[in-house]
Amino acid sequence: MAKASRFARSVSTSSLRPLSDVLDEVASTQRVVLKLGTAVLTRGDECGIALGRLASIAEQAAELQNSGRSVILVTSGSVGYGKMLLREQKLLSTPMGAMRKGKEWTPDVRAAAAVGQPSLMALYQSLFQQYGVRCAQVLVTQGDFDRQSTRDNLTSTMEALLRLNIIPLVNENDVMSDPPTTDNDLKGTMSLKDNDSLASMLAIQFDAKAMVCLSDVEGVFTAPPGSEGAELITAYNPDHKEGGVEFGEKSSVGRGGMEAKLGAALYAARKGIHVVIANGFRPNVVLDVFNGKGVGTLISTAVAPDNLAASPSLKDEIGNLDAGAAHDHSHSDISSLTSVTTPAMMTNGSSAQPHAA
Repeated sequence: MAKASRFARSVSTSSLRPLSDVLDEVASTQRVVLKLGTAVLTRGDECGIALGRLASIAEQAAELQNSGRSVILVTSGSVGYGKMLLREQKLLSTPMGAMRKGKEWTPDVRAAAAVGQPSLMALYQSLFQQYGVRCAQVLVTQGDFDRQSTRDNLTSTMEALLRLNIIPLVNENDVMSDPPTTDNDLKGTMSLKDNDSLASMLAIQFDAKAMVCLSDVEGVFTAPPGSEGAELITAYNPDHKEGGVEFGEKSSVGRGGMEAKLGAALYAARKGIHVVIANGFRPNVVLDVFNGKGVGTLISTAVAPDNLAASPSLKDEIGNLDAGAAHDHSHSDISSLTSVTTPAMMTNGSSAQPHAA
């Protein structure tokens, strides 16, 4: 039990600071977790990797690394990339006559991960090499966090990589993982069911002070982006609830969505981590965050209430979402991440902009 306690770091939130000061703290962070969603990595037609966008983000991550920071990159995309490769293989191995008669074919998710993961890692390696940065593949499952021995092995390996100035590229091992399930967690917990929860686990375990989740929207809105009355929330303190949000549909290529991002962000924030949810399509978004420019939505228990921006006319949906985080956030087991409860979740797809992955 004593060993487990080091994985659940709690930081005093009694000292509230102006938003500008908290943004400066984010800018000065030396160890960061950067999470890339599938919607950021893949093309709009879901037929491959968005090479230009990925190359830009890799360049920014390399710049952070070369400036003396330690970057942990949590990356999705292996399944999406693998599906494209499997579809190509299916076309090559199917006779023309059978193709005309055949039914629509859906690639197996685990097979897609097996094909896509090495291809994705090769792409990352070639990009980071341009900037003199080495990267390493780290694949994990829920069981790796449940067992003390494998958790210790993960810690030892990751710390060794970080000491050598190597960027760990972390992803869930989709080849071996069970299919994702919904709403089957115990109250007050959330299992490793998407890379948002994985990023939160890693930020806590490896004492990161900042976590940046890149999505396909500008940040957290009070309603689905593009809908009437939707406003960007520039900062949110879960200890000082103002305004609220409603959730729309997640992107078609990811597993998480904004609800999952916010749930994981709230848990990390209660452990003293500054979390930024921002648009991965925005040029130089990573560098802008670490230059203190106030990009996207900052979630932190350090932000003074006067700096919180949200619509006062809306019900406190964030408060409902945050109820799990407030419920015994002193749990010592890193696998006990906060659950998400949204009794008034909005699920229509009328948004003019895509939602987060």
